Amino acid sequence: MNGDAARYEGDHFKATAGYGARKRNLQLVFFDAQYPDPEQTADGHQSVESQTVNALERVEAAVGRSDLDLDDVLRTTVYTTDLDRIDAIESAYDAYFDDRRPAMTVVGVSELPNDVAVQIEATGVKR
Repeated sequence: MNGDAARYEGDHFKATAGYGARKRNLQLVFFDAQYPDPEQTADGHQSVESQTVNALERVEAAVGRSDLDLDDVLRTTVYTTDLDRIDAIESAYDAYFDDRRPAMTVVGVSELPNDVAVQIEATGVKR
């Protein structure tokens, strides 16, 4: 987790695939889940909104290492231990993404690594 791991969609169309052939030269890029810096959340006092922004910063860094930018991110999945704070997560997204916000799915979980409240994974497109 939180490494440089990015996975790419296969380049070759298979006739047995359940979906049609690609009509454009696009490739999906999948980014491993990113969570806030554990050193900043170890005391448990950082807000869910701050943790979300910190995780988004780490997503942006992973995206940048793949020669993409945030406009290339199509969707994110947010895992949170505090579903009552979805408003804070959405507020962080609104502040972080200026014009175009990627699709977002929020999933409630019982716990996350390093006792953080938020973890984000992303899917982008390489054009």
